[in-house]
Amino acid sequence: MEVRKLLAPTLALLLLGGVAGGIWYSNSRVVDERTAQQTAKLEAARQVSVRGLIGSEKEAYFADPRVVKALAAQGITVSVEKAGSRAIAARYDASKYDFGFPSGAPAAAQLKAQAKAAAVFNPFYTPMVFASWRPIAEILVANGIAERQGDVYYVVDLPALMALVDKGTRWRELKKSEAFATSKAVLVNSTDVRTSNSAAMYLALASYLANKQQIVQSQEDVDRVLPVVAPLFLRQGFQEQSSAGPFEDYLALGMGKAPLLMAYESQLIEFWLKHPDKFKSNDAGGMVVMYPKPTVYSKHVLVPYTPAGVRLGTVLENDPVLRALAHEYGYRTGGEQRGPELWAQRGIAVPEVLVDVIDPPSYEWLERMTVAIEARFK
Repeated sequence: MEVRKLLAPTLALLLLGGVAGGIWYSNSRVVDERTAQQTAKLEAARQVSVRGLIGSEKEAYFADPRVVKALAAQGITVSVEKAGSRAIAARYDASKYDFGFPSGAPAAAQLKAQAKAAAVFNPFYTPMVFASWRPIAEILVANGIAERQGDVYYVVDLPALMALVDKGTRWRELKKSEAFATSKAVLVNSTDVRTSNSAAMYLALASYLANKQQIVQSQEDVDRVLPVVAPLFLRQGFQEQSSAGPFEDYLALGMGKAPLLMAYESQLIEFWLKHPDKFKSNDAGGMVVMYPKPTVYSKHVLVPYTPAGVRLGTVLENDPVLRALAHEYGYRTGGEQRGPELWAQRGIAVPEVLVDVIDPPSYEWLERMTVAIEARFK
């Protein structure tokens, strides 16, 4: 009897414990399932696919597996189409794209106005330079047009150079031109000003000089400079629509094709970083970079059309991994390390700071000059 009295409460307690445990287990499973569902929803919301139009010179950057991985770590997958900066401004369509990423500030300003974007992002930038060759640079030095300031870079007196171009001077007419004693006129080769930002930046520089070293900002200014700047493009003959093609010709065909090519500094830096065997500071016939004085920066400005575009711009501008990868493609960035100091560690010493820099005209006046030149092509 006593045993039964003791067993009854014990069994009751065990039964209650089992019921309570079952209830707890059931509730915990429900909580775990809800937590897993919420986590999955948050992760799905974190993952975005972003589509945009970019300048051709950034195509390799976005295709780099390291960039793809770094963006994926931030929950972003990017697909891009390439186009000239002027075309990007003309093809704004928020229903098809999440962002536009031209190579110049004027086109970006136009896009910002069209998209009514609250903010834009400036992940990287690069100065405009002349891609040239040591013999060409030394001819210009001998004629007081350029000055050597490093193993691979020179500074060019742009007004003096443009005076040679304006007069139709031929290379063989210059002093000590034996290395390039051709009948070719001294010209700066560029991309097509009707489509490409690098040519638009050349137009910005040339118009500044033709306008008595003032930025073009009126129709009177446009009318004044047009007879001077239009021939700079009309005399070149065939011009590529984007910056990648002329630079490939520069590398493949040498100085005979384009003794002076208007290019982005980033193109030369990227090539030297990827081909250190081609980089020889003492090579008498090697590649050199020439900084026009004055020059202009090409700012790569991302204009978001959607919240997904904002996410991409924020990451590109702030993520240290993506900034470091931009340096690998020759771009200068913000942050503690901006590019030149890192390139110098690999033997590529270029100016850390450029002082004589102008701003390009606004989109309106750059477009008016471009349209006027376009009319003369026909």
